[in-house]
Amino acid sequence: MNTDLRRLLVAGAILSMSAGKALAWADCANAASDPDGDGWGWENNASCKVVFKGFRVDGAVLKDANGNAFVARGVNNPHAWYDAQAYDVLGNLAARKTNLIRVVWTTSGTAARLDQILTAIEARKMVSIVELHDGTGSDDAALLQTMANYWARSDVVAVLKKHERTTMVNIANEWGDANKTPLQWREDYKGPITTIRNTGLTTTLVIDNPNYGGNANGGLWYGWDLINDDPRHNLLFSVHAYSTFNNPNDIYNAMYDYRNNNLALLIGEFGYDYDNGNNNLGCKVDAALLMQWAQQFGVGYVAWSTAGNDTPNAWLDLMTNWSGTTTWGNTVWYSQYGIANTAVKASIY
Repeated sequence: MNTDLRRLLVAGAILSMSAGKALAWADCANAASDPDGDGWGWENNASCKVVFKGFRVDGAVLKDANGNAFVARGVNNPHAWYDAQAYDVLGNLAARKTNLIRVVWTTSGTAARLDQILTAIEARKMVSIVELHDGTGSDDAALLQTMANYWARSDVVAVLKKHERTTMVNIANEWGDANKTPLQWREDYKGPITTIRNTGLTTTLVIDNPNYGGNANGGLWYGWDLINDDPRHNLLFSVHAYSTFNNPNDIYNAMYDYRNNNLALLIGEFGYDYDNGNNNLGCKVDAALLMQWAQQFGVGYVAWSTAGNDTPNAWLDLMTNWSGTTTWGNTVWYSQYGIANTAVKASIY
């Protein structure tokens, strides 16, 4: 049935309801039955209503499956590289009031293990963002599409739908280096978003900005283009705050500008001023201010990372031996605007 006819039927049905004739609508079995994203699908020769089963962006606000605002206060956890350690530390992370885990994952990860990880996170009343690390810093659009194809695999989709109330999908970690312009970034993401939506997943898709997540202008300039191209209109744009955010004004302005443009923002990774910027990333980020402003603007943040960083990045370990707390960890969890003092569980728990 063509879209115009379907809309006429739905409109007629709504008029009938307004005249006092109650009608019961079936929920669509598959959100892909609504390709134009108007909230109505067509299945079994009848209209059906698309139900968002997971997270949903409402302007600049991320909402959970109950429709309540959710502000991430989380950490990145390297499940792809330290399978047993990252799994076993989840209880420790939850005890520190962490409300979200960004699951570091790759296309070599099995659906079965992903299911176990998401189940364990749910059991501890945290929520998840699952990301693919394969394309970090790549400008190859074909690789970005390959990662979207992973999310669209039938076995992976089954897991994501099982956990759709508690899980968001970060299509690709830091895809696009400094040479990837925001306009190119926009164009290259359209196909992958469509690929994932065609599986019927409705939950929030997280999109890292270009330049390793460090160029906030991707989402700021072209975020609405991508939202309007997404049948579910459900995108969260992520910034990674390292050296490109050494000026605190840039941190504040990113949060202000996204909010002013009614766009949802996540600080998907961030570091701090280690050794006066004499570190491998040239990072001098004022993490205390970042967390303070995130609280002011209601912006989620997810610190990098639990443990297991290689030697040049060891200053970013939040924990020692997957149990103790480093100086960086104390800042992230226990400072004034840290996780333990600001995190609120998703209302689905």
